[in-house]
Amino acid sequence: MLRSTRKTLRPSLLLAPLLACAAAVSSSAALAGPVSTTLPDTEAGRIGGAMIAHINSDTKEQIGEWVPSVLSSTFDPAAKGMILTQLAATVRDSGGVDFVDARTQGPPGMLIVTIKGRRTGKLVALVLLPDPEQPGKLAMVDMVPLDDRTLYSDWPETVASQAEIAQVTKAALDKLVLTNDFSGCVTVNDGEKTIFDECRGLAERRFNVPVDHETKFHIASMGKMFTAVAIAQLVEAGKLSWDDTLALRVPEYPDQASAEKITVWQLLHHTSGLGDYIGPELFQHRKKFVDPVDYLDLIARQPKVGEPGGDWSYSNSGFVLLGRIIENVSGESYFNYVRRHVFAPAGMDASGFDRLDDVVPGLAVGYYREGAFADAWKADWFENVYAAAPDGGGYSTNADLLRFSAALRGGKLLKPATIAKMFEDAVPAAGPGGYAAGFGERVSHGRRIRGHPGGIEGTDANMAIVWETGATVALTSNQGPGQSWLFAERIADLLASLGQKN
Repeated sequence: MLRSTRKTLRPSLLLAPLLACAAAVSSSAALAGPVSTTLPDTEAGRIGGAMIAHINSDTKEQIGEWVPSVLSSTFDPAAKGMILTQLAATVRDSGGVDFVDARTQGPPGMLIVTIKGRRTGKLVALVLLPDPEQPGKLAMVDMVPLDDRTLYSDWPETVASQAEIAQVTKAALDKLVLTNDFSGCVTVNDGEKTIFDECRGLAERRFNVPVDHETKFHIASMGKMFTAVAIAQLVEAGKLSWDDTLALRVPEYPDQASAEKITVWQLLHHTSGLGDYIGPELFQHRKKFVDPVDYLDLIARQPKVGEPGGDWSYSNSGFVLLGRIIENVSGESYFNYVRRHVFAPAGMDASGFDRLDDVVPGLAVGYYREGAFADAWKADWFENVYAAAPDGGGYSTNADLLRFSAALRGGKLLKPATIAKMFEDAVPAAGPGGYAAGFGERVSHGRRIRGHPGGIEGTDANMAIVWETGATVALTSNQGPGQSWLFAERIADLLASLGQKN
């Protein structure tokens, strides 16, 4: 649906539909690009082969010395530290790896290499993006866990009935529990009624508290949909224009020269050219960042990744600025505006925003694995920002997410003409489909699938709406990122086939 290239972000980090999901798509026949059973003779292929060899022969210290030799001089220092940690953990945990296959996908030159750990048989995507200006160097690299490929082996290849969708969803969920210790909820609605709704796992592992249908989960970047709807409501009310500049609507933004060239429309589509605020400074002083205004100076000091109106480059910063625009135009705090104008009319009583030290009844504790081949779960206390923001970090339930889907399609939040405008001229993004105004969109079985995933340490979430029918799948999990997004996308493909003949 949409995938972030995260060229300068900390890998597997906050509030973004990470490239993790693009890599996970590589195991889906419905969504993947052409597959090769040999490494291609390209920049990425050669570096990928060398990386596999080093994983299999090096110590943790040795691979740490080699990796910087293949990273671009523009590679973000925080991201560099994280990939060094990931590869050291791979040497430690994998027992060696074997090449499985490779495919090109996403930005030009990107290669997704599937490798398999010898110790446990886990599959991992090695995602490599060469720097076109520095031959032999990588602009981005990441490692992402993949689903067991037998998970979908018995799924219908073309159309499916409601009964078949419920059956294969249950079987796959049971298998995810056994193979990946899945914890979370999956809800499937055909547009009129719920055909599957089950939860598994633990909301809190120390005291063995089980997940149930009332459990709240953090949803990370799914919150970008709420921000986009809020902006569209203000446009619809005549208080804001898609073409308004950041300078006009946030005159307190420190970099006014850049702000004069950036529009609301570009911020919504990740084409503003802004970098990303997520980095060491944020985590060193995270209690400083609570409201959108607190981020302005930090965002303004980040290096630009392009010119306004240029290529798509996923930016959490852009959506924080949209949150500040909402505040300045509406006269309300971002959080109050969304509660009153998005959650309330949609009936989303179990959704909200929290800070790291808040006690929210029924909110699941997040867990993650420290390395793509690791087995042990770790709590996410030290891996998250302090407070939710307009780019994500709030919480919800599957029932509330389905209410949001119904309210969006049913005219409770926006007029049909406004929604149609939001999906005009979606921007090509990494992975299948494109990115519209705060939503991803792709086509399956001739129908449009719209929604947004979210991922961070301790969070995996996705909602996909088959727009023509209203069929919706919601998945929330307190484990992540990149553990279960593909599962929701595969269910969405089946929902898109409902009612269609072979």
